[in-house]
Amino acid sequence: MWHGEAVVVSSKQADIVIVGAGVVGLSAALALAETKLNILVLDAQTSHNAPSGDRDLAKWARRVTALTPASTKFLSEIDAWQSMSNSGRIGPYTDMVVWDSEGTGLIEFDAQSLSLEALGYIVESTVTTDALVNRVNETPNISIQWDTWLAQLDFNESYVNVVPREGEAIRAQLVIGADGGRSVSRELAGIRTRQWSYGQKAIVATVRVAPEHSSACWQAFLPTGPLALLPLADNDLCSIVWSLDDSEAQTWIESDDQAFLQGLNAALGGRGPAVTEVSERQLFPLVQCHAVDYWSDRFVLIGDAAHAIHPLAGQGINLGLSDAQVLAAELSYAHDRGAMWWAPSVLKRYERQRKGDNLAMMAAMQAFKWGFGSRNSAVTMMRNAGLSAVDALPMAKRWFIQQAVG
Repeated sequence: MWHGEAVVVSSKQADIVIVGAGVVGLSAALALAETKLNILVLDAQTSHNAPSGDRDLAKWARRVTALTPASTKFLSEIDAWQSMSNSGRIGPYTDMVVWDSEGTGLIEFDAQSLSLEALGYIVESTVTTDALVNRVNETPNISIQWDTWLAQLDFNESYVNVVPREGEAIRAQLVIGADGGRSVSRELAGIRTRQWSYGQKAIVATVRVAPEHSSACWQAFLPTGPLALLPLADNDLCSIVWSLDDSEAQTWIESDDQAFLQGLNAALGGRGPAVTEVSERQLFPLVQCHAVDYWSDRFVLIGDAAHAIHPLAGQGINLGLSDAQVLAAELSYAHDRGAMWWAPSVLKRYERQRKGDNLAMMAAMQAFKWGFGSRNSAVTMMRNAGLSAVDALPMAKRWFIQQAVG
């Protein structure tokens, strides 16, 4: 199979080319390091964004992720987590409070009930990426080529020609697409997707709170979408993710800080700490996208390039890290046994292991979005009763926590 405009002869070679030097792509590279395969990571950015050492409200990155214990275990295995912990910018959360703004339904989770140190960790994406880039720079068989825009993928029976807009083409045994929800590599490989827009955007910002957050996450389900208050490493700072319909999101972005704080505190309804100060706000469109297939000839997708979901439960990054871990395990297993590690049978095993879990999470997010977005009085009564019932049943609560922490 061939995709592109013209066949280009390559002079540069790599065993694996990973498109995308984000958290998922770099994690996959490091998880494959012990195979000693030559791995080249391509990224369109000129370099990665280094995290700030400044504790000022405005200096914290607005893009954060909620890493589960399962994800941090994987990051430890690839020697990235210790560096992240040493940054002093990891916010563990030990408690989570979730409620329905339209009624009395509320549920509380805590780490102690599962004998965990934390339910998860709130971390700036720049901190995670920085730790991974530093590990890659210490790994002889992995390199990153920045400022490289993909132009063409030329698939042959025995290799793939990876052609950038400028510079040398690269001949690879396998290409891994890890370049996000708007994946260029996925499009060039001819993999179709099913996607839809929610007609919503998420407002993200860093906020100051009083009293301190006490390492708790607070999440309100509003008719317009979820609002999450996520604890950062500093006790008086949180990150917010507020999902709103397009027009309402634009209104709040354009409002002054005082009006925004009033609206935000009103939406929180008096639960959790009060928000007293806000950084510059940023908008992100909310879409859901799923690749029909996760692989084709000598090409495979991981992370948001395979599945982009609503940020309602903060599971996107954790699903992506699971993709990276499973794919690396399958490729390594085949390689160590002298098999054709790039073969369809290997890529199919990866897809079988990950596609079901990813689809299940996407379906759950869709159900949550519908259930909590409905103003129907019967639906409101049912979801309030459901939250209260789960909160009252230890076994049910334990099951929900285990799903959330991986």
